[in-house]
Amino acid sequence: MSLLKKVVFLAFLLTPVFACTQNISATEANKHLGEQGTVCGRIAETKIAINARGTPTFIDFEKPYPNQTFTAVVWERDKSNVGTLPRIGVLCVTGTITDYHGRPEIILLSRSDWSAPQARLSNDNHYTNVDGQSVHSPAHSSGGIPAGATAQCADGTYSFSQHRQGTCSHHGGVAKWL
Repeated sequence: MSLLKKVVFLAFLLTPVFACTQNISATEANKHLGEQGTVCGRIAETKIAINARGTPTFIDFEKPYPNQTFTAVVWERDKSNVGTLPRIGVLCVTGTITDYHGRPEIILLSRSDWSAPQARLSNDNHYTNVDGQSVHSPAHSSGGIPAGATAQCADGTYSFSQHRQGTCSHHGGVAKWL
């Protein structure tokens, strides 16, 4: 079989797998119950239900309305397979969207079920802090809160400062600590 025929055949076999997965925003997940998809949204809150059987961790996505949210669930037995999830920023989870008490959710079973899109920064500048460590200079982010950011400055940039003193000093001061 020629290489071209092998590639076409492989693409044909894999097409149904890719066709069944779609990207869905956290606010639209409730419209896709029972479907396989990838849901992306900003992490609003992470909680561990220590008194619940199975000790699940709930990662709630942005809450545009008080009673509407999307939740990713990791059961204690699956935590080692899932790995460490980010606590802030944007998270994408893949699986079957189910309903639990009126809220859409996806249960994560392994590391391949989630990804944290990397935010692109407006610069790659660094400075040396008082401890002699190289720290990323404040920068705008294209994808939400970037990993390692400690504050958002008044001008919208994110600071990676490791000390509070002087943080965002040339960017209008600290708007909020992360």
